[in-house]
Amino acid sequence: MVRRALVLGGVLTAGLLALHVALVPLVFRYSKTFRRSLIFANFVQWPLYTNFEDPAASGIEGARNLSIEYQSKIDNCPIKIGIWHILPKTAYERLKGHFNGTDKEQLNRILDEELANSRTPIMLYCHGNSNSRAASHRIQLYKFFQKMEFHTIAFDYRGYGDSTNVHPSEDGVVEDSLMVYEWLQTTIDKGPEKPSLFVWGHSLGTGISSHLLGNLDTLSSRLLERPALPMPNGLILEAPFNNLADEVAHHPLSKLVTWLPYYELAFVSQFVSRAEHCFRSDAHLARAPRLPVAILHARDDVIVPHAVGAKLYESIRQSRAAGGAPVVFHSYEKSESLGHKWICNAKDLPHVIGSARIATTILLANPAVKQQRLHCCVSA
Repeated sequence: MVRRALVLGGVLTAGLLALHVALVPLVFRYSKTFRRSLIFANFVQWPLYTNFEDPAASGIEGARNLSIEYQSKIDNCPIKIGIWHILPKTAYERLKGHFNGTDKEQLNRILDEELANSRTPIMLYCHGNSNSRAASHRIQLYKFFQKMEFHTIAFDYRGYGDSTNVHPSEDGVVEDSLMVYEWLQTTIDKGPEKPSLFVWGHSLGTGISSHLLGNLDTLSSRLLERPALPMPNGLILEAPFNNLADEVAHHPLSKLVTWLPYYELAFVSQFVSRAEHCFRSDAHLARAPRLPVAILHARDDVIVPHAVGAKLYESIRQSRAAGGAPVVFHSYEKSESLGHKWICNAKDLPHVIGSARIATTILLANPAVKQQRLHCCVSA
């Protein structure tokens, strides 16, 4: 019996080794479907059975559900994008009566007007991979924005939530972001004065928002067939990576395969030589030197390690050595236990974001403001 157990153990070990050494690298290198699933993880949809039409059921008061529809030039198909518009706290308290008994069409007219005439900033949120705009850590961040008196625009890319269920790609989700950004700019253009507009990206959303804003002129021309949309007042990147190749190389799971002699060829080169999924935030943001950028990253983040956020900061800073808007980097210590998803719970976040808004006003008046790296506060 002992001998049979040893033989069986040996067979299982050999099988696992073969899987580890041969099958996984082959699948990773040659299967676009497998790589796409790992990058976007949109097969994970939690919580289940979300009623997107009723944001209050997900814990968000003062929010409406809406959608935009367009013909995708990337996938050559109709696309619907699901969106939540979450009011600032004081605006919701003033308009609360309209959320009960007002038909949806009338409510949308009222809230479109409220958005266009806003005297408080607007935050466009680009979420990371997996789940939907209703994920719990995202809900927590919306509540923070609401308390900070931001209008919040949160949406799901294709393949997520209640948006059109087609396979996402880098170009596809950037196109979705562009269409939401255009809708938002068109809406606020109807008001007497444009409110401040910020874009916040988290994790994979940092790659998406960096791609969007770093190429806003060419994307506007190619996909919208119009002059370049105006840039936002600032970009805030939460738990970003400098490019997907470095993120893969620094991911904790890479330690299981870095010893393989063909590691670079099988795992990393796919995000360097093949353009469909590269998310080169460092290269994209080098093309937008006038865009203020703030980076927030926790040192205990094991999904997107702090090191790749620091590399992105250094890359942007070097690209602006001859001048440009500020880029700042705010680190959270391991003792704060914020990890990959919970910077929304950071005690100093109200001060950080408040500083970002004040500094942006200064920057608009004085574009020559020097770059700086701050560890106690962020000025975007």
